[in-house]
Formats: sequence, structure tokens, C-alpha cells
Amino acid sequence: DGIFRQSSVWVNGFFLGTESSGFTGAEYNISEYLNYHGENVIAVRVDASMEEGWYYEGAGIYRHVWLQKTAPLHVTTHGTFVNAVPSGSAAQLQVNTTLINEQTQPAGCTVHYSVIDAKRNTVSEAVIAAFTLAPWQQNEVQAALTMTNVHRWSPDTPYLYTLVTEIRDQHHVIDRSETVFGVRSIRFDPDKGFFLNDKPIKITGTNNHQDHAGVGTAVPDALMGYRLRQLKKMGAIAYRTSHHPPAPELLDSCDRLGILVIDENRLMGVASHHFDYLKRLLLRDRNHPSVISWSIGNEEWGIEGNELGAKIAQSMQAYVKTIDTTRAITAAISGGWQRGI
Repeated sequence: DGIFRQSSVWVNGFFLGTESSGFTGAEYNISEYLNYHGENVIAVRVDASMEEGWYYEGAGIYRHVWLQKTAPLHVTTHGTFVNAVPSGSAAQLQVNTTLINEQTQPAGCTVHYSVIDAKRNTVSEAVIAAFTLAPWQQNEVQAALTMTNVHRWSPDTPYLYTLVTEIRDQHHVIDRSETVFGVRSIRFDPDKGFFLNDKPIKITGTNNHQDHAGVGTAVPDALMGYRLRQLKKMGAIAYRTSHHPPAPELLDSCDRLGILVIDENRLMGVASHHFDYLKRLLLRDRNHPSVISWSIGNEEWGIEGNELGAKIAQSMQAYVKTIDTTRAITAAISGGWQRGI
């Protein structure tokens, strides 16, 4: 989930790739490279001689590392999006799931969805009829589900549901994933401010770097939760992830504690790698009910007060809206009011 920075990875001597950012996770398929009957060697090279920001960033593998095992036909990483639209005491769910068949033969499956409430009761279900994927084909399926007697997510009542996605062949569940989400409505009014569940709320909170006193950047999950609880005791109900994508576990805690989040991108720009980083941020974090806004960047002094910055910001904002239309897009700036970004 985070290696600071310029990481290169090898498995059993095979080069897998390089990730230049220290704040964006990297993922590699190692299936063909493994020695399934003996030892395996993973090597990670890090070069932290160049910074990404102007603050303490640490060095090395400082976030969680995961080994994921799936069937060849499975849901892609961050491949499920739950858009929950409340209406009175009910809610309509639009679910999009991307599957891939990573094998040399065609494979058929059905997709089963179940919505589980906080008491582990099933409150809604849907099934996508059987279909077939060609070798290495990706396919996005969509389903509409209805929920009644809905508990809405808010800072006072951070109620969470879980969408269980099961991929089944004729006889077995071959892939299963869980997606935590909340049901809430958000909107910004230029005259009246921010509304959550159609009620006006003042966004009071803090901007926070990820490092912690005495610990550095490799912050334990429990310490993240402790800091968030202390902030909420102080009256903060909002958290901006200054100045880059946060650890996933921080957003999990914000979901559970009822803290609104402005989720921030690190680098501003319109090259393909800039858009790739934006996309990875959006896909990873789009199901969190705590995230109420995307920030496309922070205090880029060279561009924030001029026409170049305005062009970059407009293009980035438009790109974000091609992936997520449910949230507003902002930028953190320190100057250039009424001009530029």
C-alpha cells in the first residue's frame, strides 16, 4: 500500500516493475514466477534520495503488504463500486463490478450479490445471469438493488453496510469479496454550504500529515484510530489527507467513526501518469462514505495563480468526473484567488 519511494520489485530474479510514488500502492501478478515446491525470494529496492513533498516522508516499506490468492476468474482489485442513492427510508443501489478471466480457456460464471447490515442480516439480493469470459477478457457487470428501512451514514450515526460479491461456476463459489459502504446523500450549495442527508452541516476539521510523533510514517492502524478519536473529541468532524492519498486503514477508521474526508491527490498534471494516479486513487477509495470530496492537488505555487494552472485544474476535474460523478472536486491552494486554479 505504500513504499517510499521509487521502488523496484523482483520475484525469484524476475523484474516485476517500478512504482515512483511513495503514496500510491503497487500490485504485481506473481503467479507464473513462483516456485510452488520450495522457497521464493522477493527483493525490493528503494531510492528515497528524492522527495515528493516538502515534509517528513520517511523511507522504505511503511504501509501494509498483502498476498492475494484468487481463482483465475475473479473480481479485479478495487473492481466493485456501490453507488447508494437514498430516497426517504429506502435506497437504490447501482453496483458495478469488473471481472477478469486470467486463464487460457473460456470460463462461465454467475454473479451473486448480498447486502448485509450491521447485525449481519441479509437485507437485499441480486443475481447476474450466467455469462462467459474469453481468456484474459475483462467484463463489467451492473446490478440494481433496493433497500428498505435504511440507516443513513452520518458523523452522529456512522452506520455501515457490506456488499458481498460471489462469483460462482456451476457448483461452487470461486471468488468472494466484501465491499463496505454507507448510505448518505451529499451536495454543495453555493449560497447555503454543505448538506449531508439534506441537512446543513459545517465542515469543521483539520489538515493532517500522515506521520505521528515518535513513530514516523509507519503508523500502526490502532494509532491512526486513536488520533481520529482524539480529533473528534476536540470537535473535528472532517479530515483532509494532506497532501496525498492516505493509508486505506485511515479511511476505514473515518467510515467507522463518522469523519468526513477530503481525499487528496499528490501531483497535479495532465500527462498519462498523472491521470493514472488519479484513477487509482478514485477506484481505491470511491466506496468510502466518509469521502465527500476529491482534492486534485495542494499548494502548487508555480501554477496556482496563472492560466496554466487553470487549464491543468479544469482538465483534471473533468477527468475525475469521467470516473466518479457523485462527489465534488476541489483543490487546496494558498494563493491566486480570483485567478488561476
